[in-house]
Amino acid sequence: MTFVLVNGLIAGLIFAAFLALCDGLFGTSTFAVLIDVSYVPGMAGLPSVIELLIHLLISVVVVFFMAYFYPRDRRATVRFLLYWALAFTVAYLPFSLLSGTPMSFVAFLIWIVGHVLYTIVVAAQIERQR
Repeated sequence: MTFVLVNGLIAGLIFAAFLALCDGLFGTSTFAVLIDVSYVPGMAGLPSVIELLIHLLISVVVVFFMAYFYPRDRRATVRFLLYWALAFTVAYLPFSLLSGTPMSFVAFLIWIVGHVLYTIVVAAQIERQR
């Protein structure tokens, strides 16, 4: 459980920092898409720190499932990681629409690269722990 908690927090923070950095460099709003929960009933108006903590909690849950279902076969591992990255990529559209942030091709690319980075960080930690 410690592995999941620590690596979920580390990967989630790296991902959040990457999006925030890219938002500053490219003028996008991918970090806002990541942490915005105002569309969830009862969560409108939460401070950004609380929204980030919610994101980190979700990251811990994702790492739990990635670690639990991580395949032992090397060939299956690549496919498994691609499916996770694809699921994260597809999530951009609904979360962007729900958060009301403007969508752009650059923001979408940042979202993809960030989630691939997140997936690689988690996979590297799982591989290292085995």
